[in-house]
Amino acid sequence: MLEIKNVNVEFKNQKVLNDLSVLIEEGCILGILGKNGAGKTTLFESVYQSIKFSGSITWKNERLQRKLVSYLETENYFYPYITGEEYLSYFLSENEEEITKIIQKFNLPLKKYVQYYSSGMKKKLALIGMLMLNKPINILDEPFNGVDFEGVHILYDIIRQLKSENKVVMISSHIIETLFHTCDKIAVLQNGHIEKIYSREDFSELNTLKF
Repeated sequence: MLEIKNVNVEFKNQKVLNDLSVLIEEGCILGILGKNGAGKTTLFESVYQSIKFSGSITWKNERLQRKLVSYLETENYFYPYITGEEYLSYFLSENEEEITKIIQKFNLPLKKYVQYYSSGMKKKLALIGMLMLNKPINILDEPFNGVDFEGVHILYDIIRQLKSENKVVMISSHIIETLFHTCDKIAVLQNGHIEKIYSREDFSELNTLKF
């Protein structure tokens, strides 16, 4: 279980996260929903241990280590003079057959330099690299941005695969329907903390909220 307890983050004397607490079971897909500036990315960066925070974040009752987390950021940056194939060669994968299937599904021009990729293609390449890391905790910050219709449905399949492997997935999206399709629970982030967590049977209530 991933336990985030009383996490606080402050920038320039302004609190972004305010005693935020949430429990996420293994095999759970948790959506994070909130307005722009609500602190979604700050929460993800806290879990990824890339910013300073107070409070505690534990995995299986031990302090969470960054090496256990895979993080797909909203914007993906690549050295321009590297091919997709060269980028993926930096990752080691225990499940070569499954990764090969995913690469074939995304149908990326891996021999081309990444600088000639569209934003959606870069997102797909970063996602493949993330999957190859094979971490127990996976964070996807706006993964559907810039991805075409076919890519969205491949993403759905990948997220379901992560769930079947009993991994924790935290995901944000400004397109609420994508969260409905993928998540077991959706947490509403407001005023720096989790206001409410909705189970799948209550997702319809989220349509009445404004984000």
